[in-house]
Amino acid sequence: MANSNPAITNLADNIKQGISTRLKDLHTAMPGIVESFDSVKQTASVKPAIKRVFITREGNDEILVPAELPVLINVPVQFPRGGGFSLTFPIKKGDECLLVFAERSFDSWHKFGGVQDPSARRFHSLSDATAMVGLSSLPNKVPNYDPVNTQIKKDDGSAVISVNEDSSVSVEADANVTITAPSINLIGDLTVTGTMTNNGVDVGSTHTHPQDVDSGGNTEENTGSPI
Repeated sequence: MANSNPAITNLADNIKQGISTRLKDLHTAMPGIVESFDSVKQTASVKPAIKRVFITREGNDEILVPAELPVLINVPVQFPRGGGFSLTFPIKKGDECLLVFAERSFDSWHKFGGVQDPSARRFHSLSDATAMVGLSSLPNKVPNYDPVNTQIKKDDGSAVISVNEDSSVSVEADANVTITAPSINLIGDLTVTGTMTNNGVDVGSTHTHPQDVDSGGNTEENTGSPI
């Protein structure tokens, strides 16, 4: 049975309207687009990629008016990191990301680290965003995604490190790890345990090189292991 008390009906409507209005200022997560990146501070300026919708009225009609949210500045960018190790990559204008909004102000924590008091009384504010770069829309999805192996690669495929789940079905080679690149620079010592081959030739143990016939009539020379 419908409530016939106008006062209660108006109160319920006012409460619903108040909650709805408050929720519009409570931010949780949304996609964003990087405008610029500060590699020293590791913070970015990010444009929220979802517009906010404002409601205006003309008589009894509601009119929905989409409007862009402001560009967020000094947004900390998250990189995979822990135990004294980190995985970093360049951040460029136009990169897509996921913006996550903290439940309280974290300005003091970001500046000093450790456990800090909130520096402001705001909650779920646009001012307290962090950016996780990597979330992609369909037009910008990862090209040539490998559904089987774990890879670190350039989007254009020119450099790929692949940790293969099953070396017997690896496209690149019969190996557990394959590296594809125009050139590889090694800085430091290289220790190989096992067989190392180059174009099918074992170069990790004793092998021979062709030579002119020597005084003993030999046409090959044992070069030993590489020095």
